[in-house]
Amino acid sequence: MQKKVRERIFYLDFIRTIAVILIIITHYNAAFVFGMEPALTDRCVITEFPFGIYVGDLGVSLFLIISGAALMYVYEGDFDIKLFYKKRFWAIYPMFWIAYIVAVLPRLEVWRNLEYFIPKWRYAITFIGMDGYLSEYCDTFYVLGEWFLGFIIIFYLIFPFIRWLINKNEIVFWIVILVIYALCLRFYDMQMSMSKFIFIRLPELCFGMTFIKHRMKLKWYYIIPAIAILVINTIEKPQLSSNIQTTYIGISFFLVLVFISYYVNYSFVNKICSFVSKYSYAVFLVHHVVIEHIQAGFNLARFSPEKSYVLFMVSLVFIFITAVLLNASSMYVVDVVKKKLCCQ
Repeated sequence: MQKKVRERIFYLDFIRTIAVILIIITHYNAAFVFGMEPALTDRCVITEFPFGIYVGDLGVSLFLIISGAALMYVYEGDFDIKLFYKKRFWAIYPMFWIAYIVAVLPRLEVWRNLEYFIPKWRYAITFIGMDGYLSEYCDTFYVLGEWFLGFIIIFYLIFPFIRWLINKNEIVFWIVILVIYALCLRFYDMQMSMSKFIFIRLPELCFGMTFIKHRMKLKWYYIIPAIAILVINTIEKPQLSSNIQTTYIGISFFLVLVFISYYVNYSFVNKICSFVSKYSYAVFLVHHVVIEHIQAGFNLARFSPEKSYVLFMVSLVFIFITAVLLNASSMYVVDVVKKKLCCQ
């Protein structure tokens, strides 16, 4: 039986590319915002607060919406839960383990010292990719991947159930999701940052799933409210919870980007977005470490805004070179391991 090849949806690649750039900008700018006293915000690339929210929050929100949409698109027909988990495993862990080992090698001496203070069993938390996500609860051997890796692993675990609920009764599902969201906003009292909590982010994830399920085609007048929300939030800077603002700004910006994608779907743009999308997970794993190493070689306090942009472009080049190499290494290792397993 020939496997059905799904046609790529350009706006998914386009928005994923925007999200990747936003996340890289976030961690590049961090050295000027959080690493300097006083903060050198004029050295930041583009802005730290697009539409009145933190640039990192906007990038993560887009990633969440895209993650929900992409999974719903790929698995909208027959669904084999065992195959789903197997594919998620091979897509996440080999690349993460390879990247982690390479990132740790230069820090082995530091790690030996950490072992005196951190129980060795917590390597297990790192092994399953949850160290960044659980870093607020305990000290771990966290190096790369950010909290988002642990979060997306949790989402993958519950995705089959969410998918089933949406397909079963979408209206009831959305009522329940929004009620849970409101209750969490009102009564949340956990050590973990609220922005990491899965029930706070379900509206974004499920919006992406719903959007792709119905193959929504946006007319220009549909996005006027979305543009209005972005403009008003930028000007007024409402004193609302950052989590609430991230939800509605992320969804609004997603809709605007979908509409824009209809008019920029040229061959060269498509190729760029396909390339970035292909290596987005590898970029996510390595970008923080690459930026850290590059910035360590310069006195950033003496940088002009122009030099900062040049260094950012240099960082982009090295990030993507590293990501391509990591992706190739991971594919090779996975291929070898799968062949070994098949031969046993």
